[in-house]
Amino acid sequence: MEGNLKIDISETNRGKEQIIIDRKFKYNFSKLKKDNTKIYRCTEYKTLNKCKSFIILNDNKEVLNYDSSHNHPGNEINASKSLIKHKIKDEIKKSLIPSDIKSKRIFDKISQEIGYICPEYKTIKSQITRYKNKQLFPNVKTFDEVPNIINDKKNKLCYKEVKDHNILNTYYKAISNLCFINIEYIPDIFNKIKNTCMRYKSTCSQFLNFLDYFEKTFLNIYNIKYWNYYNNIDHITNNASESYNSYLKNLFVKKPSFYKLIYTIQFEESKSYYDYHMRIKGIWRKKSRISERVDDINILVEYYKNMEAELKNIGCSKNDIIENWFNCLIRLNNEIINFNKTK
Repeated sequence: MEGNLKIDISETNRGKEQIIIDRKFKYNFSKLKKDNTKIYRCTEYKTLNKCKSFIILNDNKEVLNYDSSHNHPGNEINASKSLIKHKIKDEIKKSLIPSDIKSKRIFDKISQEIGYICPEYKTIKSQITRYKNKQLFPNVKTFDEVPNIINDKKNKLCYKEVKDHNILNTYYKAISNLCFINIEYIPDIFNKIKNTCMRYKSTCSQFLNFLDYFEKTFLNIYNIKYWNYYNNIDHITNNASESYNSYLKNLFVKKPSFYKLIYTIQFEESKSYYDYHMRIKGIWRKKSRISERVDDINILVEYYKNMEAELKNIGCSKNDIIENWFNCLIRLNNEIINFNKTK
């Protein structure tokens, strides 16, 4: 019987591995044994059914043991829904540009394979849309959370490809600093970087893929002003909000009573009011490391702002101004790297 089992790999809503047997029964990962074999239990194990069915697989997903003693009927629709969601999510995950994925088209293709037991697309549409949005940038309003996302994407795709190439490595680092320069010239500077990289396309195909991703996502889908710091270089991380969240969490180590909660919040509110007035009077201390880094970036960007004004005054062309901000971008690479090394 075990040799006739049809095994599909899926995942739970939380992204954990799930096994589907004969497209009827779902099994969630339960335990890893000392010999690296994995035990999966029927998803009805923790319900009122308390189904005792389990399956044990090795690393090659070969069945070592299978207890098929289910005390409930199989659910083909539910199993098929999980399988379809997994396959669509997998396509989205593998895509460089998730927004370009046509979920309904993938659904139609998979549903033909599954046949009459396939659920309707509308039953999974909202979940797929949420998952696709998570692969993009949910509720992006500032650049606070974007640098890490960009760097993660770069590192994942192309770091090994550019790390030993001086020019490509310089541009690889420069992309993350576009947020500090004049918005007006970002598209032109980006095109300059991309056109230069095209000369090395035989050795940097993944980096070029990343540049396509960056262009479609940050230059086309999202308005540049949402992630640009050019006229507002004050805080370059969201550490302040993260720190305050941690502070509030520590105030309530245990679940407080209602009156304790109100009293504590009111007390914190009065402190915030005091801090606000101290701040507008200029009495405000930031951590020296963060403050110095912000000051260094501000000084450098201000220098190139003045250079732009001078170039305009003497009648220089737009290309000269683009070159000016391109030089700023490269200088930012060096300044930030040197700052990190010395601190």
